[in-house]
Order: sequence, then C-alpha cells, then structure tokens
Amino acid sequence: MAGRREKFVISSIRRLLNGTARMSRRQAGAIGYYLLSKPRRAADEPLSTAFMQQAKKYTVDAQGNTLQCFHWPGKGPSVLLLHGWESHTGRWFEFFEPLRKADYSIYAFDAPAHGKSRGRRFSALIYAEALATYLEHHDFAPEYWIAHSAGGMAAILYLAEMENKYEPRQLVSLAVPGELEHFIDKFCSFVGVHDKVKQGIDYQFRRKLDMSFTDISFVNYVKKLQVPGLIIHDECDDLAPISGAEQMHRNWAGSSLITTRDCGHSLVGELVPAMVLEYLRRCQVPH
Repeated sequence: MAGRREKFVISSIRRLLNGTARMSRRQAGAIGYYLLSKPRRAADEPLSTAFMQQAKKYTVDAQGNTLQCFHWPGKGPSVLLLHGWESHTGRWFEFFEPLRKADYSIYAFDAPAHGKSRGRRFSALIYAEALATYLEHHDFAPEYWIAHSAGGMAAILYLAEMENKYEPRQLVSLAVPGELEHFIDKFCSFVGVHDKVKQGIDYQFRRKLDMSFTDISFVNYVKKLQVPGLIIHDECDDLAPISGAEQMHRNWAGSSLITTRDCGHSLVGELVPAMVLEYLRRCQVPH
C-alpha cells in the first residue's frame, strides 16, 4: 500500500511540474524549489529507539528553528554527528555502539525541518547556519565531526564559507556530493520532469540566493578547508557520483579517500563505522 501511495504522489508531482512548465517555466521552478526546500520527515527507525532513549535531550533556538539536540556523555574524545537530507539523528544507530564502546562523548542534533527539530524550510545553508548557532551555544567544537551527505555540505559550508569561530580536529565526510547540481539532477530524474523544470529551479536559485545552483560546488569549497579529514564514498553511489569525491580529495589538502562498493549513498552496514573508528583511533596516536 505504501509503495502504491508513494508512486501516486510522485506521479502527481510529475504531472503538476510538467504541466505547469508548459505554461510557465518560472512557476514550475518555484514549485520544484519549494519541494526541494521542504523535506519529508523520515519515520523513526526501530533499530534507533534503544540508543536514542539513552541520550540527554535539550533544545537550542536557531533563528526561530528549535533544534532538538542529543548528548551521550563519555570520558573520551568528543564527536559530532551530522545527518543528511530527509533523515535524523536516529540514522546513526550503526555508529552508536562502536562509539560508545570507545567511550566517545557523542553530540548530535536534528537539522531544521528534520526529525524532532522545528522548521518549515531546509537548505544546506540553513543547516550550516544552524550548526553555527549550535556551536555558539556550546562555546566549543567537538573534536571530530562525522557528517553524511547534506550534513557534510553544511559542515563544509560552515568551515569554508562562513566566519567560523570553531573547528574540529578532523572532519569525516560520508557520501557528500561534489556539486549541488547532482542533487537537482537526481530530483528531476526521480520525479521524471523535463529540462524546463530544472531551468525554472535554477531561476529560483538566482532570484533567492543570487547564484545558480551550478555555482554551489563542494569540490571547490574544500580548497579552503584548514581541517584535515577522511572521505568515504561508494563507487556505485547513484546520488553523488564517485568522481565528485575523487575531485574533492584532490582539492582538499590533508584528506584521505576510502571507497566502498555496494554500500550505496547511505553507506549502510558495519564496514563504514569500523573504518571511521579506526581512522579516529589513529588520529589520536601521537606522531
């Protein structure tokens, strides 16, 4: 039933966008931009329930968006988890037990318009601004940041493009697209809309942000990073092509690149947490 309902919704969106584009490319772009900036809230995952209940919960106000924040205290180094688009803190259930066993002090928050946080609109920039407010609230930066997809976009924007006051010792980038255009292309392909809709979405970017979505390039932003880090990316990622990760690695001084296969964009499974924990362990060994 859920599958049929989702197909019906996608089909309805396709007809709306393509039909509107025949009359007005700009109006179709406005609708597409709205849909991209209003993510669906992901359902709670059964595997995340137990560890989420163990967290200390509190809120932080970020420009009118109330962020739901979580903390699992530990005696070891601190780590910040930044989830991706249409996700929430519960997505980190595979990372939690390895981090807890290593006694990390774990921090996380749901992005605006995601999970238990409030907000009606979302973008990587809104996420980066929320991150800045979150760090300002705590007046420190966790030593290690692990960021997936849009969470990595927000972290890179904050560190490279904003007047950041706080920096981690290391940034772990998981499945971060090299170009924002990859997201737009995936959306248009998934819904099944023609090029006029994409052109209309680009018009909305130019009108609202004074730039094209093709100008938002994480491949270029990482050139400014002063923080070393690790890139993990799947060779078969259908949302963020592996070529973007390879270029990010070439442009990001002090970065390492590990590729996986058949872990997908979500990088699911026990392999990725194990690689991240081993990387962080080696970072703590004096050279």
